[in-house]
Amino acid sequence: MAVLCGYCQSFLPQSTNSAADDGLCRAIIEDGVGIEVSIYDVRAEKCNYFKPVERIRTDPEFQWDPFVRHARGFEEK
Repeated sequence: MAVLCGYCQSFLPQSTNSAADDGLCRAIIEDGVGIEVSIYDVRAEKCNYFKPVERIRTDPEFQWDPFVRHARGFEEK
């Protein structure tokens, strides 16, 4: 399994567009705001702040959950 930003607890996907593949990294802050990264970004492999998520949801019923990953390639765990 590749180490992607989408597998990190600090990745916050867009809540207004469930089909978007980008979001904010809450671990790396620039000018008081998290940096924008792709859910598929491989920078996570070398990131000192990477913490894997324990639970990933793919069902849109849980849209409120910050660990929902509608993007293709993520499986429920």
